[in-house]
Amino acid sequence: MAMAPFGVLALVLYLNCAGAVEVKRPQGVSLSNRHFYDETKPFTCLDGSKTIPFDEVNDDYCDCKDGSDEPGTSACPNGSFHCTNAGHRPRYIPSSRVNDGICDCCDTTDEYNSGASCENTCKEQGRKEKETLQRMAEVAREGFRLKQQLIEEAKRNREEKQQMLAELQKKKGTWEVQVESLKAIKEAAEKPEQEAKEVHKKAWEEVQAARKAEREKAKAAETFRELDDNEDGFVSVNEIQTHAELDSDGDGVVSEPEAETLLGGLNQVDLSGFQESIWAGIRDKYKSEAIIESPPPAEVPVEEGAESHPKSSQEEWRKDDHEEDEDGGGGEDRDDDDDDEGDDEEDDDGGEEDYKDQQSSYFTEKHDADDEKVPPYDDETRALINAADKARNEFTEAEKSLREVENSIGSLERELTIDFGPDGEFAYMFNQCYEMTTNEYVYKLCPFSKVAQKAKHGGSETSLGVWGSWAGPESNKFSAMKYEHGTGCWQGPSRTTLVKLSCGKETVVLSTSEPSRCEYLMEFSTPALCHEEVDGEGTEHDEL
Repeated sequence: MAMAPFGVLALVLYLNCAGAVEVKRPQGVSLSNRHFYDETKPFTCLDGSKTIPFDEVNDDYCDCKDGSDEPGTSACPNGSFHCTNAGHRPRYIPSSRVNDGICDCCDTTDEYNSGASCENTCKEQGRKEKETLQRMAEVAREGFRLKQQLIEEAKRNREEKQQMLAELQKKKGTWEVQVESLKAIKEAAEKPEQEAKEVHKKAWEEVQAARKAEREKAKAAETFRELDDNEDGFVSVNEIQTHAELDSDGDGVVSEPEAETLLGGLNQVDLSGFQESIWAGIRDKYKSEAIIESPPPAEVPVEEGAESHPKSSQEEWRKDDHEEDEDGGGGEDRDDDDDDEGDDEEDDDGGEEDYKDQQSSYFTEKHDADDEKVPPYDDETRALINAADKARNEFTEAEKSLREVENSIGSLERELTIDFGPDGEFAYMFNQCYEMTTNEYVYKLCPFSKVAQKAKHGGSETSLGVWGSWAGPESNKFSAMKYEHGTGCWQGPSRTTLVKLSCGKETVVLSTSEPSRCEYLMEFSTPALCHEEVDGEGTEHDEL
């Protein structure tokens, strides 16, 4: 237990003044109780329970319930023997230790009738304690001097932080006004920007729709030419019937009624009617003759750096086939095709079908990709976008600055509400951490924040608790700190740490221990706990 500085000073004075002066009184009685033991009068037990003749005091027979009639013997189990210990500190020992052959009093008075050979060590013990107490007094004086500096520094810092908080509150108000103003400017700039983008988007969608309609019209015209076998400018029922893939009832044959239905109830249609009314109904089923008739191109090695692309349209495939026939090689190819007619039918059911699907997919994807390439904005729209971007950036930066100010205000307000002691003497430890290394762990104490433990040779940090409250006794609550809700123990409670503070010239962790599972104890010295010495005050010592 730490001794109050004024108590230390009083004890030093006592050790300097104490001598071997004895005042006559019964064995085992302190000077402060001497008046109760007047040999000229009967003795009354100190608890008032009984009065006995004085010659029965210290007669080795216990008469009083409180043992007060036998202060110098071991007759009473609840009695106490007073060691005068002249030259050192007086003390009480249990009566059971009187004359037991072991010297408990440094002046050997407890063994007055045991025959034990004891040496009076009070002077030597007093000298050593005096030196210790003088060192403690010096630490207390220096610690208190440092504490005064800490208090002055805490006072200045608190005033500065309060002033800073007031300035930040004003700055916050300014930023709030600016943020609202920039928000209005941003919204005003975004409105014409959005309108211009919508106009651009709508115009592009119209272009896409027109291109798509043109492509569909061209595809429908190409299909019309393929279906118009007799090239009379009409697609008839008979010509529709030659395309089994247009079968609607699943029997693999396009009947005449089915063909008429596809042609809108007519026997034949011209190009215009086909494009407007017929094409949409058959486009998903129809298979182009150009792709069916054209085999997949053989894989030809391509020199490094060269590019190879599929034909850009079905018309180019048809053109290649036509040119091949004109070169004179078509005859042999046709003969070969006739010989392999069965194989071709199998291909139609497998690889050839996949090839046609891939070709169709390629053309569709190529056109879609082209359509997705939105043209750049015009200069007027770009200017509106730039203006809106600038307004957005300015608003974002202002919002960021406002958040930073609000965070600073929050931090200062939290700090100013922490109890840093009666005069703010513990404030200097805020935002500081102190470490102690043992054989296995590195312990870190961050006052008003957390306590942590980490393996000395690496690994993750384990929380031993976060700041809870001051936990000292009511008379000195700032002598201990409680840290709670740390990392949970395996199948146990969350870790907690009690930090006991003592007066010291340095701020340092003195020791760490784990008295019970998941409950840690730290000893921590700080000048903030040192108190002023008061001359002439101290505990009473009845040997003076």
